[in-house]
Amino acid sequence: MKKLILSGALMLGSFGLFAQTSANLPQNSQDYIKKNFSSATIETTKEESSWEFWDKDEKYEVHLSNGIKLDFNKNGEITEIDSKNNEAIPEAALPKEVVTYVQSNYSGNKIISWEKNDDEQEVELADGTELEFDAQGNFRKVD
Repeated sequence: MKKLILSGALMLGSFGLFAQTSANLPQNSQDYIKKNFSSATIETTKEESSWEFWDKDEKYEVHLSNGIKLDFNKNGEITEIDSKNNEAIPEAALPKEVVTYVQSNYSGNKIISWEKNDDEQEVELADGTELEFDAQGNFRKVD
């Protein structure tokens, strides 16, 4: 009986996590998606709040119909892009400095993951190479 009650509680909690629509996203997040992923539709959105003392931010996680997952911070700014099945992330969705560096130094390779925090950006290429940039997009190192 305990398992049944616990399962029911987990299911109810899960529905609340994914019940949000794109209308719940900050306007600048919605604009970013329309501009950079216009051919895809939003499948799910999830608002997450962190309860850890070192990470008190809220964030939004968005899954698109083309297999792209986007994370936005509480201000609606993009912080992470992940693609499914090694599909390239559209260049327009990425900082131009990062795209220019990859095109110049890893010609023919594609960016499949990008993440930004306060002081750095990280990129993963389709061949598994991981690159690190500073917040302004200046190359730092191969990870």
